[in-house]
Amino acid sequence: MAIETRHHLLYGEDISKQFVVERWPLIGKPRKQFTALEKVSFYIDEAETVGLVGESGSGKSTLGEILGGLRLCSGGSVYYKGLNIREMNPTQFQAFRRNVQFIFQDPKGSMHPHFKIREVIGEPLKTLRLCCDSNAMSRLVEAMIAQVGLETDTADKYPGQLSGGQCQRVAIARALVVNPQIIICDEAVSALDVSVQAQILNLLKDVQKQHRIAYIFISHDIGVVNYMADRIVVMNRGKIVETGTAQQVFMNPVDPYTQKLVASSFAS
Repeated sequence: MAIETRHHLLYGEDISKQFVVERWPLIGKPRKQFTALEKVSFYIDEAETVGLVGESGSGKSTLGEILGGLRLCSGGSVYYKGLNIREMNPTQFQAFRRNVQFIFQDPKGSMHPHFKIREVIGEPLKTLRLCCDSNAMSRLVEAMIAQVGLETDTADKYPGQLSGGQCQRVAIARALVVNPQIIICDEAVSALDVSVQAQILNLLKDVQKQHRIAYIFISHDIGVVNYMADRIVVMNRGKIVETGTAQQVFMNPVDPYTQKLVASSFAS
């Protein structure tokens, strides 16, 4: 699929990824490899939500990590605002790193257990050197805590003192604090109770309206993806098998694999 890179906020072209399963003894060269992605092209525009859906092992999370610069691809390229992220100078890559943030399935696991929540949320500001004044940082962190619907005293608690839903709100605040353009949500609500899921999904929608953030929303649940996404990209065994508007893909699935995902969503 040929796409004009300059027209899209983030674009992955012919992305492939192989993982070494076994190496030859002594020489260490790959003997067996597993292909997680095979020539996948993907794009997202400003303030858009694109759902990446597929079962475990489909390659969706690997694609998200490559698009967000957390993992190198074996083939292909990723472009942010028309620039290849592997050819960026340090200043350009820092801007990319700031503007593409992640929210993971297990937010508590990604937080230092001995950091207070104000330190957890403020950490990206320090890492990216965006705020050096402690008072300004504290005010910004407290504003983020309020925006995601947490009580003010949450700032001085530790991750272990919070529920799963509260930790996911902290993860959203941590992603938001650097004012990104894209947030990659990787199974961001799959570990939560249904009622808490709905609260977090609605919070993400509200945040998007306010800040015009683009979401890459990764999930195995096509029903949740349909609720969140403008477009849906269905992946199976490292390839895109179907793509279209959320309404097209969910209401009139063409590929048998997509039909199975939709049927399982209605059955659950």
